[in-house]
Amino acid sequence: MGGAASGDGERMAVQQGGGADLARLRRFNEQAVLTAVRAAGARRVAEIAADTGLSRASVEDVVRGLIERGWLAEQAPVAVGRGRPARRYRFRGEAGRLLGIDIGAYNIRAAVADLNGTVLASVRTASTPRSSRSRRLAALDAAVRDCLAAADTNPGAVWVTGVGTTGWVDRAGRVVLANAIPDWSGVDLAGHLSAALPGPVLVENDSKLAALAEQRRGAGRGVPDMVLLQAGRRTGIGLVIDGRLHRGAGGVAGDLSLLPTLKWESAVEFLRQCPLPPTGVLAGNRIDAVLAAAGAGDPAATRAVRRYVRTMAGAAAAAVAIVDPVALVLAGSLSRRGDVLLPPLVEELALLCLRPPEVRVSTLGADAVALGGVCLAQDRLESHLAGTDRPLAAPAAS
Repeated sequence: MGGAASGDGERMAVQQGGGADLARLRRFNEQAVLTAVRAAGARRVAEIAADTGLSRASVEDVVRGLIERGWLAEQAPVAVGRGRPARRYRFRGEAGRLLGIDIGAYNIRAAVADLNGTVLASVRTASTPRSSRSRRLAALDAAVRDCLAAADTNPGAVWVTGVGTTGWVDRAGRVVLANAIPDWSGVDLAGHLSAALPGPVLVENDSKLAALAEQRRGAGRGVPDMVLLQAGRRTGIGLVIDGRLHRGAGGVAGDLSLLPTLKWESAVEFLRQCPLPPTGVLAGNRIDAVLAAAGAGDPAATRAVRRYVRTMAGAAAAAVAIVDPVALVLAGSLSRRGDVLLPPLVEELALLCLRPPEVRVSTLGADAVALGGVCLAQDRLESHLAGTDRPLAAPAAS
């Protein structure tokens, strides 16, 4: 969002327009001031004026209004040279809360953040694909309650909720298809959560939200074009193009599950079916054990990993060929063994891609989808702050 009108522009609007033009000009000015303060932190009036191109008098007038409506707060004065300490103003991130949720086959995660996106509390609840829809929804409700309680937040303070779930999600927030959870298809997540949370509830596929989080906060931070490869019990791809999450016309962009020639949905079976060495140190999760064995140089485990990565790379290369991204981020539960998976993945992509992207490992790990929900909620907040067709309401009323 850019700056506002200069002093000349302000005078021109006054001369040419009536009340509606002045109201819209003021809304533009509010947008510019909020953007400047949110981007740079606490700012003095002179700094806001320099950032926005507004006159000092206009900035002072807008700041007064935003303080009265609870959007800005005055910081303790800071002395700058001689004379009276300069007043500084900050965005009131504490005015509301954002909620991010991750609903997977084996875990439900929730994270509460302030309006600046700073996470205040997070929780994780174990689940299983065999759980009924009613039990999973009850576990979801419990995770939300526990997370809000941990952040000392009541549901009424949640402005926007972003939800990531396995499966294909339509624009209304209903799960159209979910192969990983038998009875999850058809559940109206937006409707269910809206019964307890007053603000908008936005629902998206989990791989897409992981991509959004990694691009904003993680391994792909600042990368305009990025492909995320979700490697875990289930596989997925998320696309970020020109710095924006790409979901496609129906929300299935990047879903390659119906392409039989890729066979990537069953790729994890190469790891599950690998015979383990007869050593006690590899007890526990079979996939983790195979990856650990490959890391230790076991030939059978190394071959299984290579077959798994080769299959995954075929699907990833299809997305890379279309997007031509700067980076590909390896995410999902298996990304924690990036030391084992990354080298063969880089080699395979070098063979399959005309211009192989830089390959990076997720820095957000298992929290990526819930953090992506927070990012999605932040985007909705941004669209509210950027709206110029109506006055900016006080936070409590928005």
